[in-house]
Amino acid sequence: MRIALLLKDNKIDESYTDTIPIIVLHTDNKSIVEVEKDIIVNKDVNYLALWLLTKRIKEVYVMDIDPLIRKLFEKLGVIVRKYEDMEKHPLLRKFIQ
Repeated sequence: MRIALLLKDNKIDESYTDTIPIIVLHTDNKSIVEVEKDIIVNKDVNYLALWLLTKRIKEVYVMDIDPLIRKLFEKLGVIVRKYEDMEKHPLLRKFIQ
């Protein structure tokens, strides 16, 4: 499974125009097998949605997200979670400690 951590300290919404650094974690059932860094530059939410699909991201962690964008991502099959949920995920809890 691929998990994306969007390292943006404010809300993901239609108005963002800056860059978003992203860490993509490739996991199997018990461990993180690969860590990849990426940056999305000056694009819109549709570009971000396309990026999630082409990278086959199944789960994304964000600081905050517009409810409409959350629904869009979920309709695309991407689970949207908040950063504080990372502590509940056994692999990610190990990653952030």
